[in-house]
Amino acid sequence: MRAAVFRETPLLIGIVALIGLETTTVLDWLLLQPALPVLTGLGLLSVLVLLMARGVAHHADQLAERLGEPLGTLVLTGSVIVIELALIASTMLTGDSNPTLARDSMFSVLMIVLTGVKGVTVIVAARVQRQGRTQPMQPEDLAAVNQSGSSAYINLITTMSVLALVLPNFSQDSLEANYSLPINWLLTFVSISLYAIFLRGQVGRYRNLFLDTAQQQTSGSLSLADSTAEAPTPPDEAEGSILKNGALMAAGLLVLVLIAESMGTLIETGINDLGLPSSLGGLLVGLLVVAPEALNAFQAAGKGELQRSLNTLYGSSLSTLCLTVPAVLAIGEFTGTDVILGLDPLESVLLVLTLILVRPISGRVSELDGLMLLTVGVVWVALQVVS
Repeated sequence: MRAAVFRETPLLIGIVALIGLETTTVLDWLLLQPALPVLTGLGLLSVLVLLMARGVAHHADQLAERLGEPLGTLVLTGSVIVIELALIASTMLTGDSNPTLARDSMFSVLMIVLTGVKGVTVIVAARVQRQGRTQPMQPEDLAAVNQSGSSAYINLITTMSVLALVLPNFSQDSLEANYSLPINWLLTFVSISLYAIFLRGQVGRYRNLFLDTAQQQTSGSLSLADSTAEAPTPPDEAEGSILKNGALMAAGLLVLVLIAESMGTLIETGINDLGLPSSLGGLLVGLLVVAPEALNAFQAAGKGELQRSLNTLYGSSLSTLCLTVPAVLAIGEFTGTDVILGLDPLESVLLVLTLILVRPISGRVSELDGLMLLTVGVVWVALQVVS
């Protein structure tokens, strides 16, 4: 009981901090201070956000165990994308007009998740797989992923990435890096339809494609082992645990992202005081927003559950593309706000390279695969700093 209360302490502190930021002038006061106090406040809030993200990842892990895969990771992905959409919509409706806001947000999430987070995840899983081994690794000894499920994810992510972020640069029916209204509505319909069909298959008849290979092999024999299995958790207790973890996870995510949004002005001020490029602001906020999913993926990889890690990461990337694009196009049309989707040439090349590297060649991965992804991520961050 005491451990459970201690685990929720960051959430309680986060709620108090959020109330303070929203109801007092402490944020405005801090923005007027020299660089050192600004960076100190930013550092303290960042530590709080990361501690809250750890709690969110814990509850997501509990839900994944209760609900099973791939439904367990979908709960976390769904919660995060709803809050991300709310933030983008709020900025578009109340903030300064920024036609590249949605594009930059989607691209940042893709690069953070598919290069940095996935790179670390693959390295962690590969290290876990070879722990205790003294002989050279054989192909069958490498960390395994379900290639069919991963390919399904990557195929859809690649399709939506090219349609939404690359192809608009070559469209002939618009003067800017965007489509005309009829094509935008078609893209909206395609995005939502493909995502709905994919989710239906993922939790339905194609569910086994998104399970670890070991889980696939054992799922068919569960009915034969029922007589010797441990006593199941009572339905009321299981339902209560699911509701409790779900509520705490949603609360943690909401407070976390709202604090991250408030930190945006602190990050911008700190970056300006240090003479760094403003593009780093979106990168740092993106890192804080995806922290819960990243920590959840790291936890699963540390247990050797690489497929669950990939379900979280790929699911986050896919939902960002398939749901953010329709939302921002609709808001832009109804409010008369310009929306630019096409990436710059340099970003397009990095995106294509990333999509090539994340595509599974076989059902096995090693630390070298993660290292290549991390390299692309480091180069992207470096380009953000010097641009």
